[in-house]
Amino acid sequence: MKKAEFEASPSGRLVPTERNQWAFVPNPLPPAEIDLAVLAEPIAQAAQALGELNGIGRTLPDPYLLIRPLQVQEALTSSSMEGTYTTLSDLLLVEAGAGEQNRAPDTREVLNYRRALSAAIESLDDCPLSLRTLCDAHRTLLGGVARQRGATVRAGEFKQYQNFIGAYEIENARFVPPPREQTIACMSDLERFIHRDDRNGLPLLVDAALIHYQFETIHPFADGNGRVGRMLITLHLFAAKVVKQPILYLSPTLERRKDEYIDRMYNVSKTGDWIGWIRFFLDMVTQSCHAAVATADRLLAVQRDYRERLQKAGRSANLLNIVDLLFRSPILSIPQIAEHLGVTYRAAQLNVDTLLSANVLHEFTGTSNPKFFAAREILNAISGIKDHA
Repeated sequence: MKKAEFEASPSGRLVPTERNQWAFVPNPLPPAEIDLAVLAEPIAQAAQALGELNGIGRTLPDPYLLIRPLQVQEALTSSSMEGTYTTLSDLLLVEAGAGEQNRAPDTREVLNYRRALSAAIESLDDCPLSLRTLCDAHRTLLGGVARQRGATVRAGEFKQYQNFIGAYEIENARFVPPPREQTIACMSDLERFIHRDDRNGLPLLVDAALIHYQFETIHPFADGNGRVGRMLITLHLFAAKVVKQPILYLSPTLERRKDEYIDRMYNVSKTGDWIGWIRFFLDMVTQSCHAAVATADRLLAVQRDYRERLQKAGRSANLLNIVDLLFRSPILSIPQIAEHLGVTYRAAQLNVDTLLSANVLHEFTGTSNPKFFAAREILNAISGIKDHA
């Protein structure tokens, strides 16, 4: 890290660390001064987009019609931003229990992300958002995953040693976050900021931008910081009731502007450009809301289409029940459908045959004992594409 670039930073201070290098320790939040007047327009635009998204969420007969697909999108894109890749089909196959032969390491890690996110959201019913929430999410994210990054990665624990970003050697790193000792103090300060009583007029959306920057700059874990930090955005806004359902996820939008996303936070650390970062963050919120509404529209259109097809095919309560299940799990087997309906295998198979005839389900090639079936239109709607490979 180039010491000269950070020596005059108004956002933090430099401290010595290993191998005669320097690390950046951010100041506690909030920044000394943020001119909210210059942010009035992007704040208003983001708030309006959030209002539209919350409105969509309230009109859904089952909020999981949107929650689960958006969580899948988030898991795929947030993971790919960190170099962990899988496909939508592979992820959902593994989640459906399609067997160890489909459990590639990256797919397992992406599935862990979705499970960590879901569990963290559910935990907010019983406990406030806290460092424990984030450590539990990190434990699930990296639990049981074959890693090649050394023994310093301890799932669910803050880093034991100095980490750094942008190189394989600390001497060449673009950025060096706080050492372990300062990390614990920084994270405690961040938790206090999240739960402070005196908000001093800061909008919750601005809070979210500050909190995300602070977490990523602290980089408290040996690995997985980007993914946990992006979870934190949703967790904070949902816990603060800015979103009424957990249906706002920024990773699909951030992925398209990843370099700018990183540079904006870097510039806060170097020069204190909070306005540039917050404006960018608010723009990402606005675009993410619009994208989520578009996904909801696609999914609702698929739901209407399915119901019209089933009316022609001889509509039954069981068929509609399966369709509702497909929006939570678009890839299923006959035994899973039988268990869900509480019917025999043969009765479930007859329902699947009807859904195959109506082109609601399609057999997933390459699976057997049991065979799996996919609702392709739902996969298309999640992906935002016309044809699903």
